Amino acid sequence: MAKLTGKWATEVYKDTAFSFKIKKKLYGKRSKYQMVEIFETEKHGNLMTLDGCYMVTEREEFVYHDMLAHIPLFAHPNPKNVLVIGGGDGGTVREIMKHKGVKVIDFVEIDEDVYTVSKKYFPALVKGLEQDKRVRFLFGDGIKFVKEAKNKYDVILVDSTDPSDISGGLFSSEFFKDVYGALKSDGIMVMQSEDPFYDGHIISNVQGRLKKLFKQVHLYLAFVPIYPSGCWSFSYASKKYDPREIRNKHSKIKKFNYYTPELQKAAFSLPQFVKELLK
Repeated sequence: MAKLTGKWATEVYKDTAFSFKIKKKLYGKRSKYQMVEIFETEKHGNLMTLDGCYMVTEREEFVYHDMLAHIPLFAHPNPKNVLVIGGGDGGTVREIMKHKGVKVIDFVEIDEDVYTVSKKYFPALVKGLEQDKRVRFLFGDGIKFVKEAKNKYDVILVDSTDPSDISGGLFSSEFFKDVYGALKSDGIMVMQSEDPFYDGHIISNVQGRLKKLFKQVHLYLAFVPIYPSGCWSFSYASKKYDPREIRNKHSKIKKFNYYTPELQKAAFSLPQFVKELLK
């Protein structure tokens, strides 16, 4: 939980703590689902916490959103229909919008308050979302939504919080089966799957459950400074495509902030201790 002590906001996670020096607290209100708080930091722009856990800062958000969105969208040869579950800050949808070949972006976030707050305090994250006619705002339960979707999506991105009462179901075998059914015959799913230093068991469980369903299951890493350990994982699952090849020739994106074509392969080169989690 993030605690405010003097000029410092601190998140205590297990046996570690990470603090931001702040100028002031900008917002704090409990939504229907969770406590949403915004702080203005000294060096990292605005910071969002949900139930006291760091979610995003303006300075580093590009890392997570680039790597969640672009790896699968370049692995697929022609992604047209994309579903985002979670990601209420808007950053993942913003990155998908850069792929001009995408025709539909269904945005399913359970807590509309997170998006509303982001519009005020994180304008760069939501820039253009409401003007892009491809984006369909479908605020509600992503677990229920996926259960009713069949053979519909080329790519599904699960941009969730840590496993909790709200998001725990997004890490379950039942949910993965529903995702499999919602994907087309060559569909791809990517989800954030926590960090390998402190939550290796979550990675192991997610990877094991996905391997029972999908032909291609892989793990890749990125450097996300504000999350526990700074090393974050993403789980990739596809009915057909190995992720280490760029197949999408339709997305003529000239500039990225973190992603590079080289990372399409390099991000899957794992340290030995992470490989051990996948055995």
